[in-house]
Amino acid sequence: MKDTKAYIALESLTVYELNRFGKFIKSPYFNINENLTTLFNTLYDEIRSSKASKTTLDKAFVWNSLHGKADIDDVRFRKLFSDLLKLIERFLSQEQFDNNPLHRANYLLKAISSKNLEKLYSSSISTARRLSNQQLEKTASYYYYQYQIEKNLFSLTSEFEKKAKVKSDTSVINISDIAHNLDIFYLAEKIKYQSSLLEYKNVVTIENDKILFIDDIIKQIQNMDFESIPPIAIYYQIYLTLVEPENEVHFQKLKELIDIYLIIFPIEEAKGIYESAINYCVKRINTGSQNYLEELFLLYQYGLDHKIMLTKNEISPTSFRNICFIGVRLQKYDWTENFILENQKLLNPKYRNNAVTFNLARVATYRKEFNKVIEYLREVTFDDIVYELSSKALQISAYYELDEIDVLASFLSSFKTFLRRNSKIPERRKNNYLKLVIFTQKLIRLAPHMTKEIKKLEEEIQDSENFSDKKWILEKLKELQGLPVG
Repeated sequence: MKDTKAYIALESLTVYELNRFGKFIKSPYFNINENLTTLFNTLYDEIRSSKASKTTLDKAFVWNSLHGKADIDDVRFRKLFSDLLKLIERFLSQEQFDNNPLHRANYLLKAISSKNLEKLYSSSISTARRLSNQQLEKTASYYYYQYQIEKNLFSLTSEFEKKAKVKSDTSVINISDIAHNLDIFYLAEKIKYQSSLLEYKNVVTIENDKILFIDDIIKQIQNMDFESIPPIAIYYQIYLTLVEPENEVHFQKLKELIDIYLIIFPIEEAKGIYESAINYCVKRINTGSQNYLEELFLLYQYGLDHKIMLTKNEISPTSFRNICFIGVRLQKYDWTENFILENQKLLNPKYRNNAVTFNLARVATYRKEFNKVIEYLREVTFDDIVYELSSKALQISAYYELDEIDVLASFLSSFKTFLRRNSKIPERRKNNYLKLVIFTQKLIRLAPHMTKEIKKLEEEIQDSENFSDKKWILEKLKELQGLPVG
């Protein structure tokens, strides 16, 4: 029963949403089938039960709650769940409608027009304006809905003026508002998707990286006061960071706009804007601009403070790991350790132990507390392959720094076998770690007097593509030669 679409949909609702749906399904306007109400109550009790995740919802139990000891009728049973799902879908649609004042304003005007309710003409316009002003989010869609409202007002005004055989200036003035809102929506969406196209181009091959009329649209944006229009201002600035990445002024301006405008975007869109700034920093770091480590760190702090990084009040293991990595790269060891301990509660319990253990081990590595690294990682089995591989890389450096060469040799051998036998590891990542293993095996066979062999290995590593801990092995070779590191 827990794999039915209706149960899955109900389980995704918050406590408040479940309570609202309970009122919704009991309303005779939406539902007159009492069996559906009973079915919902049965599923609701199961979802709210603290043992819900550990129990199997029995089909017979659900049927008996509806029809007593009567034999199960599979057709009726499936139909009941199907009808419940339709009610859930209607409820979700209603929730979206109720949460969008602009929708309500538009449909009010349409209803007044279709019913020819002349006496409600003035009050409906006032209500539409009031609902429109209640809309706090100022995305591109805001201007589209404003365009629809102005269009409906124009139609409504024209219609009633024709009947009354009078004419005012309202219709004419309103036309410019209709065109303005449509233009803003169009320009904002065009520059938004042009920016998205350029971002995807960095990841996948795209033959055509230009949206129709984009050059004209950019010229139009440049010739208008776009900074007062949040969606155009934000997405045009993202566009500039993509086409002129070396011009750091664009990124600084994007940060300013994020600080001013991000709060008026819905959370999912806000996350996309925020991630564009994150991606810019990552690209600059990857091209050698190490000063962007601090910029990235500040962005992560901003994301945490404003809860942009959270999804359903949880932080992803990847984001958690990235924050810790930037923290230790900037030598903010105390801050990073405190972050791990104080924010572990934001991790899903399924990933928490892995994330906390690995990242504490990484802090210990950067602090050169290698005994702690071994202590953290020795008994842990990681569920996530990324954590598993990264933890083994930390163990390699720890064993080497502790001069546990025999243990390290055995560990490298078993790690190599693990890599070659594990079919779930992507080939590129597998080759990345195989290089680390092979070069470390060569490293531990060297001694300071083996100058020729050291130079040969150094050249071989330098000529190879980047791999995990390439910089660390090169540093160890410098140490063997008595050369300064850094």
